[in-house]
Amino acid sequence: MFSRFCLMILISFPVFASYEGAEKNYGRGSISLSGYRRTIIELVKGGHYFSVVPWMKDYLVKNNSSLDGELEDALDRILTMTGVKPFESLPEEVLRHSRSGNIRYILAKRLMKRGRLEEALKELSTIKQDHSAYPFVANMKATLNSHLQNEKLSESQFRECVSSSQSRMSKVDLQAQREQLGNNRDYCLAGIARVQFARKDYQQAEINYLDIDKDSFVWPEILFEEAWTSYYVKNYNRTLGKLVSYKAPVFDFIFKPEVEVLKALTYMKMCLYDDAKKTVDDFYTDLLNPSRELRSFLMSSGKNYRRYYDMMAAHEEGKNSDLPIADSVLKSVSKDGAYLELKSALTGAIGEYNTLRKKTNSSLRSNLIKNVQTLLDEYRTIIGAYVRAGMVGKYSELYSAFQGMSYIKLEVLAQRKEQLYKTDTQTSKKRGDVKYIERNDKQYFWNFNGEFWADELGDYVFALRSEC
Repeated sequence: MFSRFCLMILISFPVFASYEGAEKNYGRGSISLSGYRRTIIELVKGGHYFSVVPWMKDYLVKNNSSLDGELEDALDRILTMTGVKPFESLPEEVLRHSRSGNIRYILAKRLMKRGRLEEALKELSTIKQDHSAYPFVANMKATLNSHLQNEKLSESQFRECVSSSQSRMSKVDLQAQREQLGNNRDYCLAGIARVQFARKDYQQAEINYLDIDKDSFVWPEILFEEAWTSYYVKNYNRTLGKLVSYKAPVFDFIFKPEVEVLKALTYMKMCLYDDAKKTVDDFYTDLLNPSRELRSFLMSSGKNYRRYYDMMAAHEEGKNSDLPIADSVLKSVSKDGAYLELKSALTGAIGEYNTLRKKTNSSLRSNLIKNVQTLLDEYRTIIGAYVRAGMVGKYSELYSAFQGMSYIKLEVLAQRKEQLYKTDTQTSKKRGDVKYIERNDKQYFWNFNGEFWADELGDYVFALRSEC
């Protein structure tokens, strides 16, 4: 989850440096490594972050020594605006040359993806606590230790992530930076609850999930985890109540097949077999054929990333695809934090491209336009790959959900058959009663009349009696 965020660092530069200064340093044809260095620094100081990315990457490849402080600052500023994705393709040995905390973070991400968790932790340990990127580093450290089953250390580092994110928020000027730090803090709050859930401390996890505000960017996905926590503490009515919140129009972008699986499981735990069967039947009716169509689309499209990019671009223009389920998945992906940051970076690159086109024609202008065009193509490929990964992930969720529903269907049939042989099958026709609701002193009863109110989302509770 930490990987959703670009590392935002605010660096101050002298105002006298500019595009004009870069033009004075820029030679004709090939330029030396030192010329590259000065040109990059001047352009970054002049606000040209995207068009220097190919040169910065080339410099990192050709330079065999550590970057000096001034160029490190320029690199940090570039990463602030462009995000880390354009630099993730650099060779590992190149990334190791830089002392930049952001580059170390990128290297650690790559190592983590390859399963080299201990090495990733070692790289992160070189980033000091006073570094601007440290809140995100703390998040990644905690996640790595969680994978390594170092639960106590993981929980401690998630708490450190929360405090460092909160502290850093008061020191930044840009609203975008504050929002990213706030999201990072909330993911770490969720991380604390997840660690507790993993060690089966469900009661404590349930309490800590409540630390995440409802207006948080991450809360809609956390609600599902809260529902699972209620399930494991056997508060099934509260599980159903949390799940019903996903029916609210404000959550129409959520595409999460597991919601229906947990709903059916919960009904089954309460021996409400007719409700469980209906949930399963509806799931098959609504999603079986669409899931097959999604699989066929993914198989035929392969890794044609530009096709996925164009598909998302059309979706955001309000054009429906020929595959209705794809529209649901695209809507879900389009709300993802990582996608929004990639889209923001693409918009920034387009803006810089338009600015460069207005400048007087020169060798520098021509080469910078080529640079930013290269970066625009790279962003579109990255976005297309991200959209494809999102669609593949959703198909995988659907596949798992159908497996779960098949088990539930068989179990429901077995239990209903068993009930036929019992003599005490007569149950009350009264479906709901407030007396079946478990609540504490801070929770109040209010009738639900079919309307969803923002401040009530996540707090609904069913009042069904278990028929077990």
